[in-house]
Amino acid sequence: MNQDERRTHDSMRALIPVPRPPGMGAVGVPSTVPRKVLPGLRPAAARPPTSLVSVLLCEDQEVFRVGLRVVLEAQPDMAVVAETNHLPGAVRAADGVDTQVVVVRQSLVGSTTLPLLRDLCRRGTAVLVLAEPGDGSESELVEVLQAGVRGYLPRRSAAQRLVDGVRALSKNEAALDSTATSHLVHYLTGPAARPGPVRALDRLTDRQRDVAELVAEGLSNEEIAQRLFLSLATVKSHLTASMRRLGVRTRTQLAILINRDPTPA
Repeated sequence: MNQDERRTHDSMRALIPVPRPPGMGAVGVPSTVPRKVLPGLRPAAARPPTSLVSVLLCEDQEVFRVGLRVVLEAQPDMAVVAETNHLPGAVRAADGVDTQVVVVRQSLVGSTTLPLLRDLCRRGTAVLVLAEPGDGSESELVEVLQAGVRGYLPRRSAAQRLVDGVRALSKNEAALDSTATSHLVHYLTGPAARPGPVRALDRLTDRQRDVAELVAEGLSNEEIAQRLFLSLATVKSHLTASMRRLGVRTRTQLAILINRDPTPA
C-alpha cells in the first residue's frame, strides 16, 4: 500500500464511530451528572421528577442563605427560583416567578411586615418560618399561624428536616416543630388564653423584655449591658429585634409604648 492509499484508508477509519460504554457522552464523560448528595440527606431518586418544587428564600444573612440554597438544590425535585433579604422583596419576587414555598427567617417578620406574610399565604403560597432558639414568644407564634403559615421549624434544623418540611408544604401539608406545637398548646391552655388586654411586652422574649423595660426606664445601652451582664452588641441586637417586632423605629417610641402598656393583673 503506497502513501496515498494509506492516507485514504486512515481517513475512512476516522469516519467509523467508536463504540462507547452505555451512559458515556461523546468525550468519554457521563451524559447525565447526578446531583451531589450532601451528608445527612437521603440519596436522591434515580429518575428525575416531572416537576420541581419552586422555593423562594428570604434570609438576611448570606451564609445561611447560601447554605439553604445548597441543601435544597441538592434535591432532584427542588429548585430555588429567587432570593431576597427582606419580606417586601419576597412579595415582589413572588409576583415575578412561580413560587410554591417561601422560606423566611422569623426575625424578618414583625408587626409591620406581618400583613405581607398574610398576603403571601392568601395567594396560596406556602410559607416556612425558621426561628432561632428563643426568637419568638408564644403569642407571636400564634400570630404567624393565624396569618396562614403552615410551616414553623428551628432555623438550625437538620438538613433532612428542612427538606422534608419544604416537601410537605408543597403538598399542602403542615410542617410544625414539636417545640412549636408545645408552645401553641401552652398558649391556648395557659394564662395567655384568658381574656384581658394584650401587652406589648408579651410579644417579646424574656431577654428582649428585660432590655425593653430598661430602655423605658431611660437607661443607655451601656448601662443596660452592665445591669444585665450582657455585651453591648447583644443589647443592641435585642433592642433591634424588639423594635422590629413591635413596629417602632426609635428607642423613644419603644419607651412610650412600654410605658403605656396595661399593668398585668
